[in-house]
Amino acid sequence: MDGTGPTVSEPEGLYQLDQAGLAALAEARGGSGGGGDLVLLYHFEGFMDAGHAAEQVMEHVLGERFQIGGGGEDGEDGNPVVVRFDADRLVDYRAQRPTMTFDTDHWAEYEAPALEVKLARDAIGTPFLVLYGPEPDTEWERFAAAVIEVVDQLGVSLSVNFHGIPFAVPHTRPTTLIPHGNRQDLLAGYTKWFDRAQVPGSAMALVEFRLSERGHAVLGLAAQIPHYISRSPYPAAAMRILEAVTGATGLVLPSQDLHTQAQRVAAEIESQVTQGDDELRTMIQSLELQYDSVAGSESQTNLLAEQQARIPTAEELARQFEQFLAEQDRDTDH
Repeated sequence: MDGTGPTVSEPEGLYQLDQAGLAALAEARGGSGGGGDLVLLYHFEGFMDAGHAAEQVMEHVLGERFQIGGGGEDGEDGNPVVVRFDADRLVDYRAQRPTMTFDTDHWAEYEAPALEVKLARDAIGTPFLVLYGPEPDTEWERFAAAVIEVVDQLGVSLSVNFHGIPFAVPHTRPTTLIPHGNRQDLLAGYTKWFDRAQVPGSAMALVEFRLSERGHAVLGLAAQIPHYISRSPYPAAAMRILEAVTGATGLVLPSQDLHTQAQRVAAEIESQVTQGDDELRTMIQSLELQYDSVAGSESQTNLLAEQQARIPTAEELARQFEQFLAEQDRDTDH
């Protein structure tokens, strides 16, 4: 197998370029459609995002401070849509049921799923793109081909994805990232956790894989979330992802509000731990020793091979992913 994947139809009709959004992008880049490197940040809801890490990042970068214009009411026009994907083709509505609002005696609102590329700018006005929305349920290969077309047409120089994964780490230590991609210069300096693992696939990972095959620069960031709080918002991880994105792309993405949230959440966790039983405190102390042991072994080339007793194996990691996804599915069903 050469990894090139099956032959798929051209992604015609799967997405539509928005002319007003393209004009806004051209203006933001200097009026000529050029004007330097263009970064694409992307994440799809519905797969794995322990600690709601990527969700918080997306809410942050699509927030008011990073909008292109002043926006209309509620700032809804502040991030112009540049590309719209056909959600009717890509989303299984019975698997990801949209929300509808019933008011007294009639249906008043329908929140249609939207999978879009939006335009944003950083704190000093540099434009960048954000692809966000529900993970496609179908046509992954065609969707990946469509994203490649969009990346080519818009002149994207680096595509970055991110999410949170449950991991055996303590909340009392800094959030660790597992990087991946084809930009070796951006992967340097991170701890190597394992050599090879088979885990459940995702549209996000496939897009990265296909982009890399076509020679496009890609970077993925997996934030390790303490497994015992992986289903609750963990802003410290979102803040760490933003710091890494800033370091890799040069975008200026202040995260003071996330820092404030992270401090509050840390205090809440510490309060619960203090009031908890001895077993919980003992587990966290064990995780701290494990973390510190690994952090002090950065000179080793393969931490998994030499720290088997302290780091989960690839098989254990895969099982942990599958368990997390199964719990998410049960929550959705109910």
